[in-house]
Amino acid sequence: MKKRSIVLVCGGSGGHINPAISLYEELNIYDPDLVINFFSDSRGQVYLEELDNVNIKRIASSSPFRANINSKLFFLFYLSIGLIQSIYHLIRFRPRLIICFGGYTAFPTAIAAYLLKIPVIIHEQNAVMGRANRLISYFAELILLSFKNTENIKLKQKEKTVFTGLPLRDRITKYSSNENKEDNSISILVLGGSQGAKIFTDLIPDTLRYLSKEIRDRLKIYQNCVSDDEVLLEKKYREIGVNFDIRPYFSNIGSVMANADIIISRAGANTIFEICSIGKPFILVPLQNSIDDDQFKNAKFFFDKGACLIFNEVTSNPKMMSNMIINLISSKNERTRMANKAREIGKKKSRRVFVKLLDKYLSE
Repeated sequence: MKKRSIVLVCGGSGGHINPAISLYEELNIYDPDLVINFFSDSRGQVYLEELDNVNIKRIASSSPFRANINSKLFFLFYLSIGLIQSIYHLIRFRPRLIICFGGYTAFPTAIAAYLLKIPVIIHEQNAVMGRANRLISYFAELILLSFKNTENIKLKQKEKTVFTGLPLRDRITKYSSNENKEDNSISILVLGGSQGAKIFTDLIPDTLRYLSKEIRDRLKIYQNCVSDDEVLLEKKYREIGVNFDIRPYFSNIGSVMANADIIISRAGANTIFEICSIGKPFILVPLQNSIDDDQFKNAKFFFDKGACLIFNEVTSNPKMMSNMIINLISSKNERTRMANKAREIGKKKSRRVFVKLLDKYLSE
């Protein structure tokens, strides 16, 4: 008897990959015999190869929204190739279901699934529905949401929406906040994400220069950075006189989050919900050129709940950031209040809700 199978499709950014990995983890618990295949692009393939015994197929894709005519022609070319690749692999695997987590890789696969009469479900991570998911929504049976009031969903599509929250990885959620420090050190974690780490190479060192020597002596900075900036950052932090741990990638990120006193981050939904699941006070720096301003709208949701502060990289300056940090350092009650608000948001068991919705498709 042929085993049941499913395909998870995601673009190559961490915001698309990580929820897919989280669902993969939960599906393995739900049904260890379920065959799970991933479709992604070249960037996503690198992330996914860290998983054990996973079948990954690389699908050609490109954005249709770049301005010049050559990019639009390339989109049609890659869409055609991606569609042929997707049809071929879907006929081979005959999955019960396709789940798309955003990114243009998902577009040809969704069309192929629709043509082959395979059900398509999409999950939107952000407070604004992404452009790829908006295109795919026409082919989808269900649209699963991380935010109840996600923007840019067409009226006709709203009846297909279900609020599930955002599925998070075990490597994060297994940790709880460590509040029992034996010294007066201050740990600050800086997270840039795949698109936004570059700004922190200047912003964070410039911010720390405004702090008193007494505070700098207590600091330990953990920062994920662009690999090309690693040497420059080390030089800056040595000049400022703070302890630091700088890496392009933290393999133990859950542990580092749990031990941080303050987290400074871009405002991708996946990272924010991970911070909330552990329960930490945080400062968000929304990416200014994010499509549809989704990062600012993500950040505003959590700010309105009292879980974070927002730093605007255009209208604010390092002095303002230093004041935010000083206020949080000087008020343990404020840090605790923000952490509790974050934890309240992050407590939803989204993975289980997600898999329960899939049950009818997988049990038929």
